[in-house]
Amino acid sequence: MTEPLRIGTAERQAAINALDEHLAAGRLGIEEYAERSATAANAVLASELRALFTDLPPPHPDLPEPPVAAAEPRGAQPSVQQGTVLGRWGPKIMLVVPLVAVGLFLLTRTWFWFLLIPVAAVLFYGGDRGQQR
Repeated sequence: MTEPLRIGTAERQAAINALDEHLAAGRLGIEEYAERSATAANAVLASELRALFTDLPPPHPDLPEPPVAAAEPRGAQPSVQQGTVLGRWGPKIMLVVPLVAVGLFLLTRTWFWFLLIPVAAVLFYGGDRGQQR
């Protein structure tokens, strides 16, 4: 579920300008224009402004679009199954790995301990990618 997008003064003004054009074109009556303009002036979310233009042709104000979540391709399996031991403990272990790497670095003054971080990530998350279960 996406979060509602908040708008600012520029978006509210663009909506009022578009409503002005619809009033001038005769698509809105004075009362309806007054109601929609008041709603536009008090709008906080982009969805509130979009609702004002659902029954009107362009022009519409340019409003920010909610980010589109990348959908997983059909049939794709996540690389770590949530029901497995690795699926439950992998993220928790990955939280500790950088701390362990820093601790070992401070003890030994050897930088290669930091290689534990990507190695652990590959072991926990990249090992079964692309395999069908």
